[in-house]
Amino acid sequence: MTTYVLRHGESSANVEGVIVSAPEQRALTEVGLTDLGRDQAAEAGETARALGLGPGTRILSSDFARARETAMVLAASLGAAAPRWEPRLRERGFGEHEEGPVSAYELVWAADATHRDPGQGVETVASVAARVAEVLAEQEDPEADVVLVAHGDVLQIALALGAGVDPHDHRGQPHLANAELRALGAHRPHR
Repeated sequence: MTTYVLRHGESSANVEGVIVSAPEQRALTEVGLTDLGRDQAAEAGETARALGLGPGTRILSSDFARARETAMVLAASLGAAAPRWEPRLRERGFGEHEEGPVSAYELVWAADATHRDPGQGVETVASVAARVAEVLAEQEDPEADVVLVAHGDVLQIALALGAGVDPHDHRGQPHLANAELRALGAHRPHR
């Protein structure tokens, strides 16, 4: 079994240059994929098939609209079962930065790198890492490939966990582009 991560395709929030991370706001229903994002998701499906993923692949996805749409395109491309919506894969909560400019990410990431709580209601790296580790630990079928469809910070933290490095150093992992599919490292956290 291999676990892969797939960042959602380009979303309307990406184009607007704003942070949308609160489920109470537009994230669950309004902030979906752009036309380019749908094309990117279809290309990710082609990449997944080329890697040997197929109908038996399990797809777990954030329940935010942009991730759900990406996961549905992937499932259709692979002939896989419908994705399972997983709230623990939601975007990291960015607190007071909600609906603000994406330039705020840099402030949060600078705090992450020094292992400080970023404050301002921003979800900590430890919190994100714990919920992602729970999802990974619950994958009970050692024979099925799994794709986690989620968001940039959540998946960067997952990649750090998979690489066996401190999740605070998640920005040291190569950046995931929209609709980029990547295998999670061999050091998956277990229960």
